Amino acid sequence: MSQPSLASTANRTRRDNPAPVVCLDADNTLWDTDGVFAAAQLRLLANVIGAIGVDTAEEDRLAYVREIDQELASRHHLGLRYPARLLIAALCHRLLGDDPSLAARKTWNDPSAVPLAKEVIEGIEKQYLADLRETPALLSGVHTGLERLHHADATLVLVTEGGRDRVENLLLANKIDKYIDRVIDAPKRKELFLRLRRLFGANVLVYMIGDQVTRDIQPAAEAGLRTIHIQGKFRPIWEVGAAALTAREAKTFEDAANAILAGD
Repeated sequence: MSQPSLASTANRTRRDNPAPVVCLDADNTLWDTDGVFAAAQLRLLANVIGAIGVDTAEEDRLAYVREIDQELASRHHLGLRYPARLLIAALCHRLLGDDPSLAARKTWNDPSAVPLAKEVIEGIEKQYLADLRETPALLSGVHTGLERLHHADATLVLVTEGGRDRVENLLLANKIDKYIDRVIDAPKRKELFLRLRRLFGANVLVYMIGDQVTRDIQPAAEAGLRTIHIQGKFRPIWEVGAAALTAREAKTFEDAANAILAGD
């Protein structure tokens, strides 16, 4: 996916039209990454139960996995991108009677201290990682919203921390790459959004659309962007209690696009 430089994109925006610049999150804003993770986590739980021969999981099995998942993510420097083998080990401890916090602590102290052979763990992990490579489907209203913004000459900048190659492949797979002017793979910090505002000029409205308050909305709002929050189905532990006080709320991406086109 060949991309123009940020400077050339900004110059084109200032020179050719006064249309807005719209920065976009990708995962759980454009496509249903959460759905892919949910299916993978449920299969992982089933595989761990089959391997240890113990099933004490509660009726809401996804919540059962994610309670431990959040405990691990809150402790690991990679957050939700921690190694999958840690989730396998923690689930073993949980199924054998430990509460989620203790299961996470035991895993953190010694990930190998579980009643599973190394090759079994590797097999479960391999299946889980394969499941995570499934292409997530577009969320409701995304295609229509992108199309409307594109036809209104808005400049669309996808801002991700999920890897440029991965995101560009998903744009192609979902056939929406033609709408995106630029992909930026960088930490979503206030400084990044300040740079974008300077590049596109003071006379251009710059928006940010995202599903996470702390990762998408707050740093963009601090840089002076107009922000639109789309509540996702999954809220990480660091999002609980976070409020997008200055953001407009939208139920779907199409709603967010319509608000921008209306000048809100």
